[in-house]
Amino acid sequence: MIYRKSSLLFSIYLCLSLPSVSAFAQSTLVQSTLAQSTKASWLDRPLQNWNRVNGNLPQLPRPATDSGEIDKRCLSQVRSPSSPAEETLVRQGWKLYGSVQSYGETQIITATSGFDGMCRPMQYQSFVYWEGRYAGALSPVAMDSRTDGAIANIHLTSPTNVLTEFNRYRASDALCCPSGKSFVTFTLKPDDVPDLKPVNVGEYRPTCPNSQQQADVNANATLWGKKWKLVEMNDRPVKASDAYIELDRELRRFSGSGGCNRIAGSVKVEGSKLKFSQIISTKMACLNENNVEPTFLKLLETTTRFEVETDKLRLYSGDRLILVFSRQEARQTPQISSLNFSR
Repeated sequence: MIYRKSSLLFSIYLCLSLPSVSAFAQSTLVQSTLAQSTKASWLDRPLQNWNRVNGNLPQLPRPATDSGEIDKRCLSQVRSPSSPAEETLVRQGWKLYGSVQSYGETQIITATSGFDGMCRPMQYQSFVYWEGRYAGALSPVAMDSRTDGAIANIHLTSPTNVLTEFNRYRASDALCCPSGKSFVTFTLKPDDVPDLKPVNVGEYRPTCPNSQQQADVNANATLWGKKWKLVEMNDRPVKASDAYIELDRELRRFSGSGGCNRIAGSVKVEGSKLKFSQIISTKMACLNENNVEPTFLKLLETTTRFEVETDKLRLYSGDRLILVFSRQEARQTPQISSLNFSR
């Protein structure tokens, strides 16, 4: 997938007041020093080139020690390697997570040490490669989901420039909703041994009095106009099913498939609250023994809120996780009005 500059990124650059390039530290064990600090994040300090300490060549780190076997529910999150670079990561002990970002000969691969109870990546890292050669990592330390300094988004704006968003939490922030972002700009120098450098860092926190509202706006923006494929239902993985949903912001409608029949209905979103209503479907006979449709539709009706994280959409009924979707490439689907639905 190729990423180019957008009006969103342009606005981010205008809103940030970025300091000039810092002198890189010459001490060793940069990663250990930063990881041990409990007073301030590395994002609040002058930038250091952790990929080339003392000018040495970048070293691919090993993942954190596994705490045990991966929960079977999380296995669907792990990809098989499809390139020599990914094979090297797997041999080192990393588990490939999420999709690869590419722009020309530059690739960014995300991998994790493991997962939490909700299958979120823990002790994960994003690695940059040029023509298959390792250039460095986008953080000096491995990251945990829902913690300060965890990567939220990566924008590969050209083959030699990366803009990375990091979540910033205050002590009062709920785990779902960091109140700010730090944006770090990286430059990549193509070479036999490519050189990845962090060059600028800036912070953004919403000026509105309710930071929860801003977090909800960010999540809301990523909800619409995408195809969300059902991958988990009631804490159990869903296999061999074509069930999915797509949400239309302008019409305030959703459409999709229950795995057999076409489905559609109304959707209401307020902050992180989400409600499906007036759900209708076609009436085809479904002979598939793995038919998930009846339960799927009932759970949609009980949904009360949502959460979007990277390429995952999670739906809750109260505090109970009921449905998990994975973002898929959108495809052209028939117009709702042309389908023969029965209530």
